[in-house]
Amino acid sequence: MPFLIFLCVFFASYSYGEIARINPYPSAKIVDQTTSSARSHMLVLGALEKVDRDLRPEDFKIFSGRKLSETYYLPEARNTAQVFSFYRSQLELAGELVYWCEGRSCGSSSYWANKIFDSSILYGPEQYQAYGVFEMAKGVYFSIYVAQRATRKIYVHLERFLPFSETVLEQEDNPT
Repeated sequence: MPFLIFLCVFFASYSYGEIARINPYPSAKIVDQTTSSARSHMLVLGALEKVDRDLRPEDFKIFSGRKLSETYYLPEARNTAQVFSFYRSQLELAGELVYWCEGRSCGSSSYWANKIFDSSILYGPEQYQAYGVFEMAKGVYFSIYVAQRATRKIYVHLERFLPFSETVLEQEDNPT
């Protein structure tokens, strides 16, 4: 059993190491970084739709595991499409594109910033946003949101979703 736990930890860290090799945009400055573990992270996999006067994603996945979030300010960037392309090209080498939107097709920038990411700094005009989700390995996801504020400052929000291993879930459910 201890060997099984070791293997789970080893492969979980290996997966994280593979995901963590995404190069930041040149001159990117990190402005926020968080890690949280929960059984109910929401990963948006579709456009936003209006249902009973409320906006919500038309498709999503409730994710159990660890979520690592980083938000970067890009002082030298001037084009959100170019920034998104920079990250997308790296992520497509490591995984498979699951969902993507850009501009107004993503929906309300305010909803993305405040409801999905809980970071008002990401709010800006809808035409200057892009979002993508990539599956890196079975159950491991990476999302990226690029937004330009009205002040023309560009921010990138990256999230890594790492699943709990079965062993970790069993230990949390049955503490001994």
